[in-house]
Amino acid sequence: MADSDPTIAHSGQPKLVSPLSVALGLSGVIDDIASTAAERELAHRLPHDEIGTLKAHGFGALRLPADAGGHGLSLSELLTVARDVAAADSNIAHAFRNHLWQVEAALRRRDHPFHAHVLALTAQKKTIGLSFAETDAPAAGARSSRVLSKLEWDDTQQHYVGSGDKVYATGNLYNDAFVGVAVESREGRTVQYVLERGEGVSDDDDWQGFGQRLTGSGTARFRTVTVPAAHVYPQDPPRSDEAAPWGFTFHQVYLTNCIAGIARRVALDAVDVLRARKRNFYHGETAHPADEPVLQALLGRIRAYAASVEATADRAVSALQRASDAYGTTDECDATLAATLAASEAKVVIDDLAPQIATWLIDLGSGSVVSRVGALDRHWRNIKVIASHNPRLYKERLLGQNLLTGKLPPTGAFF
Repeated sequence: MADSDPTIAHSGQPKLVSPLSVALGLSGVIDDIASTAAERELAHRLPHDEIGTLKAHGFGALRLPADAGGHGLSLSELLTVARDVAAADSNIAHAFRNHLWQVEAALRRRDHPFHAHVLALTAQKKTIGLSFAETDAPAAGARSSRVLSKLEWDDTQQHYVGSGDKVYATGNLYNDAFVGVAVESREGRTVQYVLERGEGVSDDDDWQGFGQRLTGSGTARFRTVTVPAAHVYPQDPPRSDEAAPWGFTFHQVYLTNCIAGIARRVALDAVDVLRARKRNFYHGETAHPADEPVLQALLGRIRAYAASVEATADRAVSALQRASDAYGTTDECDATLAATLAASEAKVVIDDLAPQIATWLIDLGSGSVVSRVGALDRHWRNIKVIASHNPRLYKERLLGQNLLTGKLPPTGAFF
């Protein structure tokens, strides 16, 4: 990423959209998403149209090479655009996370037919979510000891059939296809497969989170769905013993990047809030709130903290880019370890600071902004729900242990 912040205008003031998104022709789409975010929140209107527009403009395919239907963006550039989307509406950016990871994984193994299928769907401006999964993992994030999901062969119809649920199925409501791992019944092989949306794929939204309410993060239900034999593939070959064991750093950096986008939006909303206030309190020092020194100082604090959050996220993004560049080389393990530690450091800091920034927005507006109509409370709620995916308390402990004893991060999810 560039040393200078691409969202700072020549006037020195933050902007919603980066020059990269402008160059990609996405600024108008992102501006429209931002202008209607509060309305969607109040009406609980799922953003099918907005996500569809982003898909049509190629947001889900940005990492693909130009000759394969994309723009050839680097990983850090992708996260720059994703942060712009998060600043507009963090629900929408979050809903793309699982798809964007599938693309990232596929780009590393593009010669494998399963991943080639994922890339082909992505080039068609489709997005991919996660299929049903049954696990025997005893704790959140632990790796399952064996694959329990099944695909049963229907000899009459000449296709596979499967059923099951996917909990915390963020984004599945908006995806066109789904990927999963299962044991197929004909030979008892563990396979991976691609299932396109169709009959048996539920559109129910049972997500009850108090934030990120439009992400569809509840339970996705698959009932007697069909999978053609041609869409069933062998597993990926095992990687070498020298490969990095941490495989989920992208997921964590992406979420932290979303929170950084919310912090940017809070800083922008804060300017509008202060300018819109008409009356000051009788014990203030000026007639108009925008001229009140304590409010100007609080606005400056919001701006400074939001900029610091973005800079901290940028550090984690840069480390993730270096790890991506080192994939398959002798530097992979060291670079990936550095990235997962940087992601943990960023999370600890940002999860602490970002809710404060959102709280200060309410302080800045006081009684003028507590109406549900403005939906400004969504920023705090969204930050806390995103942060809860991977509690920072465990990351703090790990970082301390690593400094004291050199203990390495665990290799399951969340790292």
